[in-house]
Amino acid sequence: MVLPHGLEFAAFQMLENLREHGATIHCIVNDWENHRIVELAQQIGASWSEGPYAARINKRSLRPNEFLRTYRTVAATSNDLVQRATEIAATHVHIPDFAIVLRTFPALMRLRARGVKVVFQVANAPATERFYPRLWRHGVAPFVDVFVPNSQFTKTELGRIGVPAAKIAEPIHPVGRHALPRASADGKRDFSRIVFVGQTIPQKGLHVLLEAMSILVARGYSPILDVVGQMDGWEHPNFRGYRQSLVDRANASDLANRVHFHGYLSDVPSVLDRAGIHCCPSLPELREGFGLVNIEAKRAGLPSVVFPSGALPELVAHRVDGWICTHATAESLAEGLQYFLEDSGRTERAGSCARNSAEAFSSARANKAWRIVFGM
Repeated sequence: MVLPHGLEFAAFQMLENLREHGATIHCIVNDWENHRIVELAQQIGASWSEGPYAARINKRSLRPNEFLRTYRTVAATSNDLVQRATEIAATHVHIPDFAIVLRTFPALMRLRARGVKVVFQVANAPATERFYPRLWRHGVAPFVDVFVPNSQFTKTELGRIGVPAAKIAEPIHPVGRHALPRASADGKRDFSRIVFVGQTIPQKGLHVLLEAMSILVARGYSPILDVVGQMDGWEHPNFRGYRQSLVDRANASDLANRVHFHGYLSDVPSVLDRAGIHCCPSLPELREGFGLVNIEAKRAGLPSVVFPSGALPELVAHRVDGWICTHATAESLAEGLQYFLEDSGRTERAGSCARNSAEAFSSARANKAWRIVFGM
């Protein structure tokens, strides 16, 4: 973990709940760019240490010229995990990503033999490419006791790739930041203001949202877009230049002064409270496992306009507390946004329904379910 996004906040909210009920928590973090994650660990009263992550684990790791480095990485991280687990007499190991299983599977074997339970909090559905179902069946599932999906979509996908049904728990939705319903921002709302919160990577669809904004402007609307997401610092090599392309598009004449990049913010609700509409244009190929920001939008009283990606349709009642686009295109997105932009009363009513629907995603319900998983 480097930047705290939905997955990270959901994991630490769950850990904080366990800590409040008597659990001892120790977090093993990356040995680079970890200060934000360390801060979260400290906030919940957990101890932490840096893990020896010397090399990435991916498809190339199995190639002969990479095998020795992979072996050393797995040995080092596994030895570290066993040591830390022994120091605190761990009863459970929490896993937030399948790559961690690959990196530590010898340790997980040893710890499970001692009676330690391995719990995998599954935030993203497994990839569907031919390599990954075999990887999950043979390289992940044998070393995990229980998979806890975050949505019905994720649960279905785990079963589809062959994870044994006996190992898949009922979904527990994430809670994340600001778990309590928020008060209405009456008098502060700008119903022409749209907010996007998420990673600034192509799969999150921000570039499609910018094109939808352009369509709306051409139709005579005057939308404003607030973008909350990292716009500087480290950028994945596969996405290098994407952020700059967003800035360049936003500076074009049709969108000039309509798009505001706020960068990474810890106080997301302050932006949600000023807006009228939330937009989550995650593309279908991302197969969004949940979309925690949609729940944060509900708590802030905002309807969400979403693409039909992964679990997103589970979170929105079409034309009641949001809009589910029929296609993942700028035209379809513009249609959903226009539905609310053309009638502020409709937007306000949908926002009220969204706030009411947030109760189905209460922290009390999720926290109780997690305590059962961890035997508390």
